[in-house]
Amino acid sequence: MKNNILSVILLFFTLAVFSQKKADEPTTYKDDLSFGWKENNDTLKLIARSKIFAPIQLYFYSRKNNSELNSFLLKPKDSVVLASIFSTKEDSLITNRFNDSIRVGYFFGHKSLIHPKLDYPYRLPFKKGRKYEVSQSFNGKNSHHSKKSKYAIDFQLNAGEKVYAARGGIVVKVIDWFTKQGGKELIHAANKIVILHDDGTMASYVHLDYKGSFVKEGQRINKGDKIGVSGLTGYTRGPHLHFVVRKENDIAIPVYFEGYMGKTLKTGKLYKVK
Repeated sequence: MKNNILSVILLFFTLAVFSQKKADEPTTYKDDLSFGWKENNDTLKLIARSKIFAPIQLYFYSRKNNSELNSFLLKPKDSVVLASIFSTKEDSLITNRFNDSIRVGYFFGHKSLIHPKLDYPYRLPFKKGRKYEVSQSFNGKNSHHSKKSKYAIDFQLNAGEKVYAARGGIVVKVIDWFTKQGGKELIHAANKIVILHDDGTMASYVHLDYKGSFVKEGQRINKGDKIGVSGLTGYTRGPHLHFVVRKENDIAIPVYFEGYMGKTLKTGKLYKVK
């Protein structure tokens, strides 16, 4: 009976965390973290374990009204107890408690650890010596209108062109196995690199080439380091580099670049590294 209880609850959490989310909800990958149950006398403890080099903010949401019930800080490569349950209860009571009332979500970063330095001078994420067009800037009409992309910038890089770090930090996510480009069905199928900065914010470099990364997770990189290759993957009409910096809960923040401090890059204009 106890083995059945464990398998049913664990299956629920697997489905709840990794099911498809709406646009502004957490984007999840099965290799970010894992869940497991540990038995201690008459208590079962649900434990989340991180597999990445960034802190994670885990949430319990109410299935009834989608309100936040609780949140947890999961430190890099660490674990945290999410719930403790008496294993002497009937399995129907346990599964009903979780399956009917709670779902789980998470974001990279934790609000207690993020203090955005809004005046930081970023480096434009492409090579020196030539100008590149901004095809979409802040509040772009095509796709930069949600909280996670409001302050994103699309640079018109061709597939195969090198991408450079706009700011130093620790590489916390490398996705480089996708090969296709297309419509919204591929919105979560873009190759990307995510870098954690010292103020807790994270930069995403998106639509990279297949196997187009020069860095590894856990590696510390400096501003201006060559990190990847621009490509044509995920939800996109053509090759470009999608660059965005986010704080907690995947909320995008405005960024400014060396030589253009205090100025919003404009759609259709050309810019160069200064």
